Parts: sequence; structure tokens; C-alpha cells
Amino acid sequence: MLNSQVKARALLAFHHLKTGRLDFTSHEVIPAAVDGGFTLGAGRAFSEEDKETLVDLLLNIESEVEFIDTRILVKSRTALVWYNAPQVIDVQFKGATHTAPIPGLIYIATPGKLRCYAFKGKSRPTPDTKLYFAPLGNMYAGGSFCTGNVDVPKDNNIASIPGWERFVLNCTNTHMGTKSLKTPTEYKDVIAFYKKLSDTNAKSFPASELMPVTHKANQLTLRDAVALGGEE
Repeated sequence: MLNSQVKARALLAFHHLKTGRLDFTSHEVIPAAVDGGFTLGAGRAFSEEDKETLVDLLLNIESEVEFIDTRILVKSRTALVWYNAPQVIDVQFKGATHTAPIPGLIYIATPGKLRCYAFKGKSRPTPDTKLYFAPLGNMYAGGSFCTGNVDVPKDNNIASIPGWERFVLNCTNTHMGTKSLKTPTEYKDVIAFYKKLSDTNAKSFPASELMPVTHKANQLTLRDAVALGGEE
């Protein structure tokens, strides 16, 4: 009911039958002289900001300020993509931990799922950056990980980044789900590979050992991986 305590606006939807385009106009709802009646005011075309606000309302998402991490590459409603530069970490295995370098990693988080890939070099990745398997254990061919009984983040928002990174970088590599390095083949060989990097105080990961990720016979790029969404 319209009254002094209730404000209302009406939306009119326009669906083009040939192109499928959907547009909206917003109209003030004006009480009429007749009790309970109303008229619509002049229409105003919906802006992109209006559409974002409407989607937030429908999804019950509160509007809030969120500072953007400089490592973020893509942020949408369905995906969050960011990267780590090459770094030295404690690579954990069953019964052994080796401090060794790993290459730069790209993370693609969708609700409840993470894919992670390696890339060569130190520069910020671009859409055309070629992807390689992350040289870690517990990983499937599509770049996702065996989570076991680990409590992983359920969201793909910026606040979930530390939780996803802990899952990838701090978990124990219990097995090799897919071949992610050119030379080492068995689990024990991968442990020996990282032990050698640790024993020699290596500062950078040997990029020649990275295995390219392919899709339909072509090496996957970041653009391809984002377009695939959660598909393996």
C-alpha cells in the first residue's frame, strides 16, 4: 500500500525478441486522487550502476567498500582471479619439509572451488599469459586440488584470499594427483627434487621443469582458463 511511510518505484522491462536484449526503465509511482490508485511518472533508462544495485538487492548482498589488492587480475560475481609472484616457501611432504623456490602462481576461485596454475617470469600476468601446472601435489589435471578433510573457503570474495593461499601453500603434499613436473615422475622423485633445491639454496624455480596445461591441443592461457569457468 502506498502511504506517507512507503516510497515505491516501478520497473518496466523491455525484451527485444530478435536480439534478446533486456532493458529497463524506472518510474516514480505517484498516488492518484482515487483512493488506492496510482500513476507512473516519466521513465528513466536503467544505468549499469542501477543494474548492479538491483542484482545486489535480489541476491541480498550488502553494498560495502572493498579495497582492491594489487595482485587481483579479475573480479566478477562468479570468479576471483589473483596471483603470487615467485617466492620461496616451505614445501611440505609426508615426513619432510624443504624450503625451496616455487614459480609464480595464478589462483582462480569460484564459489567453493579453486584452480591454481603456474606461470613463467615475474611480471604481472596478462590475459595472454601461458599457464603451466602448479608444481605441487594433491592436484587434478584441471588445476583443482584434492581437499581431503581440509576446511576450504566457500566464497570467492577478496576476504577469502588468505584462506585459499594457506590451502595451497601450507598443506602437506601427500601424493601426486597429476604429473606436474617434467623430470620427476614418482612422489619420491618430487620430494628429492625439492630437497635438491633446498640443499643448494636455490633462489628461483627451474622454469624448464614446468609442464604446460593444454586444452583441445592448445596451451591454456589465462584468458582461456577464465572463460572455461569451473570446467575441467
